[in-house]
Amino acid sequence: MPSKRDTIIAIMKNNRIIFHVDLDAFFASCEERENPQFRGKPVVVGADPRQGKGRGVVSTANYRARKFGIHSAMPISRAWRLCPAAIFLPVNGGLYSKVSRSVMRILQDTARNYKGAFEQVSIDEACIDLSQLKTFSHCEKIARSIKKQIVQLEKITASIGIGPNMLIAKIASDFQKPDGLTIIGRSGVQKFLDPLSVRKLPGIGPKTEMELARLGIQTVTDLRKIPQSVLYEQFGQHGISLYESARGIDARAVATKSETKSISEEHTFTQDTNNPQKILPILFSLVPNVLHTMTLEGYQNFRTITIKVRYADFETHTKAQSGDYSTKDTQTIEKIALQLFWAFTAQNKKVRLIGFRVSGFE
Repeated sequence: MPSKRDTIIAIMKNNRIIFHVDLDAFFASCEERENPQFRGKPVVVGADPRQGKGRGVVSTANYRARKFGIHSAMPISRAWRLCPAAIFLPVNGGLYSKVSRSVMRILQDTARNYKGAFEQVSIDEACIDLSQLKTFSHCEKIARSIKKQIVQLEKITASIGIGPNMLIAKIASDFQKPDGLTIIGRSGVQKFLDPLSVRKLPGIGPKTEMELARLGIQTVTDLRKIPQSVLYEQFGQHGISLYESARGIDARAVATKSETKSISEEHTFTQDTNNPQKILPILFSLVPNVLHTMTLEGYQNFRTITIKVRYADFETHTKAQSGDYSTKDTQTIEKIALQLFWAFTAQNKKVRLIGFRVSGFE
C-alpha cells in the first residue's frame, strides 16, 4: 500500500512539464561573442594563470578547451599546464550579468505566456514549469522558439531539457550539449536514466562516485538494484535521495525567487601577504566592481556590507556591518570596508584571498 507521500509524488510526477534551460559554456560564449577572433580556439575564463604559477580556479572553459581536460573549478595553474596555448581571460561580471538578464526575460515571458512558473537557478540556468500544456506535444516547438530568441538576441546558444520533473529536465539539458534539445516523456524516464553513469545524477560528485564504485555501482541500473535500506545505512539521508533519483523521483516545485540574495567579488593573491599596501588597493578595486554589478542588476540600495578574508592556512572569516547604504555613496562604503578589514590585521597572519560582498537589496 503506497504511503500518502508516495501518492503525492506520483501525482506531481505524472502531471508536470518542466523545462531546464542551460546556457552553453556561458562565460566563454559571451567572450567569444565579444571577440570573434577567439572562435575555434580554446578559451578559459577565470584567474590569471601566470605561466602556470597562478592561483585561483577556472570559472568556465569553452568546449574546445574541454577537449584538453580543462573544466570548471580546476586550479588555473593545472589548466595552463594542460593547454598553455589557450586564451585565458578574467571574469567580466558586468557583461555576463547583462546577458543573463536578457535571457532570463525571454524565459520569464515564456512562462507568463503559458501561465507557468519561472525560477532562475543560477546566472546561466533556469527552470520553467509549463504544466498548463497538459501534454508534451507542443514542447519541441516552444523550446525551439526559446533557443531561436536567445541566439537572435544575444548570439549565444542554450541547451534545453524537458521532463516530468526538475531532476529529469536538468539531466536532459546536459545530454546533448552544446545547443541540445532533449525531451523525456513520462513513460520514457527509466529507459533514459538506466544506462547513464551515476555521475550524471545531480548531487553525485567524485567522492560519492568512488564510494558507489566500491559497492559495484557504476550505472543508474546498478544503483536501482540496491535496496533503500542499504543506501540509507551507507549514505544516511543522502542514500534516500540516491534511491529516488535512480527512479526519476523529484517532488520539488519550480518557484520564482523574489530577489538576488547577494553580489560579491573576490581576489586571490599570487603570493600570501599581510602587507596592507598590497591588500588595500585590491580591496578598493573590488568595491566599485561590485557596486557596478549591483547597478546593472537594477539595485541601488542595500543593507549589509561584508568583508571576507581567507588566510594562508585556508582558515576563512567574515565581518559584516548593516545599515542603510546606496551605490551612490562609494566613499562611505569604502570607509566601512576598510574598517571591517582592519579588524583582521590584529591576527598578523598572511592573507590568501580578500572578498567584498553586499546583500539585503531593496
